[in-house]
Amino acid sequence: MEKSLARGDISTALDMTLRGVSRATAFCYTVRVTSHAKQLARLIAVDFLGSILWFPVWWYTLGLKKLALRFWVGLQYRVSSYGLRIWIKNMFVPMYGQYDIQGKIVSFFMRFVVLIGRSIALAVEAVVYALGLAVWIAAPATFLILFLTSAAQGLFFERLKSLIR
Repeated sequence: MEKSLARGDISTALDMTLRGVSRATAFCYTVRVTSHAKQLARLIAVDFLGSILWFPVWWYTLGLKKLALRFWVGLQYRVSSYGLRIWIKNMFVPMYGQYDIQGKIVSFFMRFVVLIGRSIALAVEAVVYALGLAVWIAAPATFLILFLTSAAQGLFFERLKSLIR
């Protein structure tokens, strides 16, 4: 009759052997617990601490590249959705098939105003994308400076104590 335990060590494995559990089961149980401890130590030491050390490298390389690519694709989408090329191409084509001089003048100025408005909107969106990129670049350094300033003044630790209580 084999028993399984939720937690154990070598003494537990010896106890299991004394209670009639086979040596193979006791050995597997001990190895499994030891491997879990090793996996936990690896998780804490390598994965967690490695992630903390890798974060700034990722943030300023791969993360920045992905964000810039996403912004570029978004800007290209906005250019195509505004249809600026079509508006420029049809700048001198009269609207509603009115080929007289008044129809051509009205069409030209109407398209000119729409083109200016869409160009301003595209420029504003490009500035917003550029500001988003600047915030991405400045965010980690800003948060680090704010944390260090707060820690130096003791505010961070006072707030931490009040949260613990």
